[in-house]
Amino acid sequence: MITKSCGTIVAIILLWVGPVLAQEKLRGTVSGPEGDKIVPLPGVVLRWENSMQVVLTDKRGSFQLPVEDSLPKLLLISYTGFESDTVLVKTVSQELKIVLGEARELQQVEVKGKRESTEISTMRTLNVEKLNEAELLKAACCNLSESFETNPSVDVSYTDALTGAKEIQLLGLSGIYTQILTENLPNLRGLAVPFGMGFVPGPWLESISISKGAGSVTNGYEAMTGQINVEFKKPEDAPRWFFNAFGDTEGRTEVNSIYSTKLNKHWSYMLMLHGSGRANKMDRNDDGFLDQPKYGLVNAYNRFRYHSGEKLEGQFGVRLIVDDRIGGQKQFNEDTDKLTTNSYGFRVTTRRAEIYSKTGLIYPNTPWKSMGLQNSFIFHDQEGYFGLRTYNGRQFSYYGNYSYMTILGTTDHRLKSGVDFRYDKFEESVSDSAFPLTQYGPGLFAEYSYSCEESPLGIIAGIRGDYDNLFGYTLVPRLHVKYNFSDNLVVRLSGGRGLRTPHPYADNIGLFVSSKQLIMLETPGREDAWNGGINITTRFRIHGREGSLSLDAYGTTFENQLVMDQYSRQDAVLYYNLQGNSTATSLQATLSYELRERLFTKLAYKVDDVQTDYRLVAAEAKPLLARNKALVRVGYVTKKEFWRFDVTIQWEGVKPLPLAASPEGLTVPREYSDDYTMLTAQVTRVFKRWELYFGGENLLGMVQKNPILSPENPFGNTFDATRVWGPINRQKGYAGIRLTFN
Repeated sequence: MITKSCGTIVAIILLWVGPVLAQEKLRGTVSGPEGDKIVPLPGVVLRWENSMQVVLTDKRGSFQLPVEDSLPKLLLISYTGFESDTVLVKTVSQELKIVLGEARELQQVEVKGKRESTEISTMRTLNVEKLNEAELLKAACCNLSESFETNPSVDVSYTDALTGAKEIQLLGLSGIYTQILTENLPNLRGLAVPFGMGFVPGPWLESISISKGAGSVTNGYEAMTGQINVEFKKPEDAPRWFFNAFGDTEGRTEVNSIYSTKLNKHWSYMLMLHGSGRANKMDRNDDGFLDQPKYGLVNAYNRFRYHSGEKLEGQFGVRLIVDDRIGGQKQFNEDTDKLTTNSYGFRVTTRRAEIYSKTGLIYPNTPWKSMGLQNSFIFHDQEGYFGLRTYNGRQFSYYGNYSYMTILGTTDHRLKSGVDFRYDKFEESVSDSAFPLTQYGPGLFAEYSYSCEESPLGIIAGIRGDYDNLFGYTLVPRLHVKYNFSDNLVVRLSGGRGLRTPHPYADNIGLFVSSKQLIMLETPGREDAWNGGINITTRFRIHGREGSLSLDAYGTTFENQLVMDQYSRQDAVLYYNLQGNSTATSLQATLSYELRERLFTKLAYKVDDVQTDYRLVAAEAKPLLARNKALVRVGYVTKKEFWRFDVTIQWEGVKPLPLAASPEGLTVPREYSDDYTMLTAQVTRVFKRWELYFGGENLLGMVQKNPILSPENPFGNTFDATRVWGPINRQKGYAGIRLTFN
């Protein structure tokens, strides 16, 4: 019902509006002297430092400026005949009142306020949950997948019991249906899906924005269940040098180093380095297989940013990644056992290069106009083997985007339009079979946004048309509507379409560590889904302390989907296009409250109902997905913030299990997992220039028994390492240090 109603809303409103991303806004007024009076100043130019987006005050001297990045940051104000001013803004919770002076300097204005580690705005039109740096420090957070361990919206799980590959889930569906962006550029798609979440080091991150439901059309058509945008630390904002070292009781070590400098008044530079690995062999459950693979990962990122001071800004960067992981049976020796039945082993080596550039231009005489050009090149090479199977893949991807932003009459009505082009070339091979794929084509998009300080209504309506060489012409509409019943109560509706080209093997690489056959019954078609949802968010104050309650309900309906069928045969996984219905409904309630001063808590409960019609089984729940989940998180900070304490408890209900590997024709009863609870905790001691942190994961010691079926006979027809439904490692402790020098 949610999907159908939101689809109707999409159709109706798109007849009236056509489609820019609404953001949390800084509001205020600017005034100045006129004779003996202080009067509002219309036409004052305001912009964030190092930003090309400009707003003007209206006839009452009022303004609304979208917050592009995390606070604090500098606000620049200029007006002919008055002294320019700079304001350090630390929060948007208060309206800013600025008074400009004539031919005299003003003291710097500093607005102070309490900032939450997870920001959920009641002013944005989009339903966006932003995890800032304070949130990312609440756990070990060694890579992107581990950044979500304290977040109830995004689930993280292992794909199998051998490779260490992880996947995320949003709104009950796999992360392949969530568009991953790095600083608003599409990334971590195609061959990067299996291990890409580990390629983004946590200490490099500035923030993560989670947008549920249909996203913006300006980034492409791939977002079905939402968008996750990762922002890295910026060279102009970061400290001169940052160092982080980490180690855990399972033999994993990690080192991160960040250096930034301002080369001159126009150029700034940053170098980020990462190295991590695990060299020891550990088999704590005595099944003969390593609990975690040995691995080594090296990650280097060079980035430059340019600001002319007025019209032009730009940035470009180069990132190089090498990841090598090897595992299997403890006695496996690659020199003598590779691709033989002597002993079971696997190895995957990934080499990846990313190159990007961004250029932005604003018009000083018409500051509400701007244009931008983005280019991204990705080279990905992956080779490996799993037992007797070999898997190799290469990917070259190019993405280009040109956009133009202007207003329609007044700054209340904005229009962003543009054109983009995407080129993907994939070369995959499994054993003796090759699966090449080349896809390319242009796209046109337009996105209209309405936001007025005096109106509780906000609208973002977008539409894009695409053409590619495989599927021809497609049209993707998306709509977001929000209504503020008060400053502390907002209701949001969203709906739209998403498209995606599946990659059967890269999307499900964990299936290689099983004796099951992988059978493609037909050529995969493009996946096509509609998503609709509602969000209600309210902020409140009890006993002088703030809290918030957020309620989400989203539904996704597939018109076509590549079904990975693990229910129809015991000896094989079948791939085919959807032959019936496939739906996902996700409900979530999240309550946050400051129980007492500096003691914060978050409670969340989620229900994911995902049903698919399989070849021989109708309307069956998705395997390895818990219908019910809950999270409790408590954090405490001492008065002078010398100590931080964080505890997270997660509970997951039972999960339906796929059929166990066995000869075809053998009757196997349907099985379900146990429910389980996990406890993680971290303590941080803060000094002037450095921090010490230590903690533990899975402190209750919950571990799945026998995550690998028939480990004693890995080349037999009952071997299966893919039925992972819970923790596969016992208690783990860790410790680390962070050093910062300005």
